[in-house]
Amino acid sequence: MTVAAAPAPKEQPVFRPLTMLLLLIAGVFSFSAFIVLSAYAPDLEGGDDGGGHALSRSAVGFAGIVRLLQADGVPVVISRDGVAKRDPNWGLLVLTPDENTKPAELMALAQAPGNTLIVLPKWEPEPDPNHAGWVQNGGVVPPPAINALLGKDLAAVVSRRSDIGAVALAAAAGQGQGGFQTGPIVGLQTLAAHGVTPLLTAPDGGVVLARFGAGDDKILSDPDLLDTQGLRDAQGARTAVQLIEHLRSSNGPVVFDVSLNGYKRSPSLLKLAFEPPFLGATLCLVGAALLMALHALSRFGAPERTERALALGKRALAENSAGLIRMAGREPHMAQGYIDLNRAAVARAVGARLSGPELDAYVDRLGERLGAGSLTSIAVQAPNVKDRPGLVRFAQRLYRWRLEMTRERR
Repeated sequence: MTVAAAPAPKEQPVFRPLTMLLLLIAGVFSFSAFIVLSAYAPDLEGGDDGGGHALSRSAVGFAGIVRLLQADGVPVVISRDGVAKRDPNWGLLVLTPDENTKPAELMALAQAPGNTLIVLPKWEPEPDPNHAGWVQNGGVVPPPAINALLGKDLAAVVSRRSDIGAVALAAAAGQGQGGFQTGPIVGLQTLAAHGVTPLLTAPDGGVVLARFGAGDDKILSDPDLLDTQGLRDAQGARTAVQLIEHLRSSNGPVVFDVSLNGYKRSPSLLKLAFEPPFLGATLCLVGAALLMALHALSRFGAPERTERALALGKRALAENSAGLIRMAGREPHMAQGYIDLNRAAVARAVGARLSGPELDAYVDRLGERLGAGSLTSIAVQAPNVKDRPGLVRFAQRLYRWRLEMTRERR
């Protein structure tokens, strides 16, 4: 008894076509997202590093006053552009340099047209190892570092009180009436400098707010009037908002610059590809790539036949020989040989057993009788063949003569 063999199971593909398509789409999307995010990564940094700037939510940062002003209805902008996009119509530009800021960059941005407030540094914070973005008290900035930040023209001298408590700030002489009551401040920092006009002073006469230069540029000596730790009670928060409103020159936005703190937006070639006017060209390239991918998904037409690297046979030998003759420039000299070849073909076709002049005379008489013309009249043109096009025309004339003599089919 013979048992029939079971049919072999049909081999299943590893992945379904739909799965492959989804993987392809996911890969293209991921690669595109990686390229875009790589271009804009510096601009997307959160900046919550505990430093003294508007992106930091630490005690010495200014993210608190940013949110407080926004809650009070004041338009606030955080700028990463530096002096390149300085707008004189801004209500107030707040600069928060640290001791590592270059004085030339600070003054270039401060002295640009517009209303500017420089908030001097005071604290040297240390990162809190237990909380990301928090800081610990690492001491105060040395006065020489602040003096170097303001430059030799102002020749500032910084002094600090040793007490902790609220301070009543009064308008300086000649600046009208009024003042501010601060919240608790640790060691109020004041300054004395050449070429400045005091606007607000402490009870001991130290300058807290001053105007300098020919424009509307101002210096705030103590950052605790605006930073997060200065907002820890209601009075400090109220004073910070009132101070900003007092310094704001118009209904324009209050702009906090962070380019001096290492978050400057820098141009790049990759970023230009995703911004007008180059965005159109980028989209066209992406569209062309997608069309090429769709075109490559399915094969059309017969597959191209694979040829040998070194061809064999009579045809390859003939092509190689023709190539050598062409490279040597000997093609025009092939005319006489082609005459002999066609004379022999005609002799075989008509059964002529002649040679030499007798064969030439015979085929000439036969050609005149058949209306094909004489071979001699064609052969006399062979010495006039000087180049490849001339050889082609001569060969075509000789080929037509042979067809008429032998009655071959074309």
